[in-house]
Order: sequence, then C-alpha cells, then structure tokens
Amino acid sequence: MIKLIIYDLDGTLIDSRRDIADAVNWTLQELEFPRLPIEKVSSFVGNGVRNLMRQALKEVVRGEAPLERSIKLFRARYGEHLLDHTRLYPSVRKVLEFFKDRKQAVMTNKPEDFSLRILRGLAIDSYFFRVVGGDQGFSKKPAPEALLDILDTASVGPEEALLVGDSAIDIETAQSARVKTVAVTYGFGSPGELERFEPDAIIDDLEELIECPLLKN
Repeated sequence: MIKLIIYDLDGTLIDSRRDIADAVNWTLQELEFPRLPIEKVSSFVGNGVRNLMRQALKEVVRGEAPLERSIKLFRARYGEHLLDHTRLYPSVRKVLEFFKDRKQAVMTNKPEDFSLRILRGLAIDSYFFRVVGGDQGFSKKPAPEALLDILDTASVGPEEALLVGDSAIDIETAQSARVKTVAVTYGFGSPGELERFEPDAIIDDLEELIECPLLKN
C-alpha cells in the first residue's frame, strides 16, 4: 500500500512559469541582455536557480557570462514576486484533500524559502509533513538522497511511496530510489520525453491520481 506521496512543485502542483520567466527576463535586462520567451525559460526549470540562470545566459551571451551576479539578481527579484501570477493547477487542492490521511511531502530543486512561501501563500502548506528544497544540503534531483531522507523521516519503504512529477528528472530520481512514479503531462516537461523514461503511470490531470491503480492497493 502507498503510504507516502511525494510531489514535485513547479509544473506539478503550481504553474509558476510566468513569475519565473519575468524574474529571469528582469535579470537579463538589468545585465543589458535581451529577453527570452516564456517557453524557452520554462524549458530550463527543474535543476535549480544556478542551472536556470546558466542556461538563460547561454542563450544571450557569447563568451564569459556574469553567472554569480545573475543568480543574485534573480533571487532578489523572484523573492519579491513569487505569487504575482503563480497559481495551483486544476484539481490540486481537491487531490491533496483526498489524500490528507496519507503522508504527503514536496521535493523540489527550488530553494526551500521560496517553496515554503509559495505553499503558504496558496494555502496548501498544511497538507505536507515535509518540504525539501534544493538548498538543504542534499544533492539536487535526479540524485536520490533527498527522496531517501524523506522516506526515512516518514518511516516508509520505497515500495510504500509514490513520486508525482512533470519531468524526466523526477522519474530518474524516483527510479534511483526504487520508488514508483506518476508523470503529469500538463507541466514543464514534454510528454514524449516523459514516455521515454517509462514512469509507472502518466496522467493528464492531477485528479486522475485519485483513481490511479497504483494508489488502490
């Protein structure tokens, strides 16, 4: 029986693409570089702030890029605009309420402070017994260390846990820890890429999790 559900954040529980893209583009403009389309910025999300800004700078800079300054600028700007346009995806609140009697957690490469502030701002923080951000001392996903630590804290085995995410990174993380995976197609990842990594299930709406056979045993 699945006793623990771990969710990715960006692209799984929340649609944060516009706020992230706005902060990235503000940073690029501050550095006197051109803006990038939201879709391009969204494709860089999932590996943490450093990777996000490294990828964004690669698109607009030839030669040495001011990575450390860009990270500092992005963090400051995004930290002030976390919830301008960020919203829950449809059915998220319903699903969290449905599974409230099971342990639920969030595991993200996003910094912990940003993650907690967003969850509180959207009034869903109370559903999670643990929120692990990408700056809490663990190797970032797809390394399984954070996931294994959540399992240990929850006192459940890998066979009793399920990870829900929108990217190949999420699937790789779960598979490395021998945890079952459900991939969502509405997030930042591409459905084709998700299929190639062979998650245990693929859903188009989070509400499908309620009837997912993986959670019926």
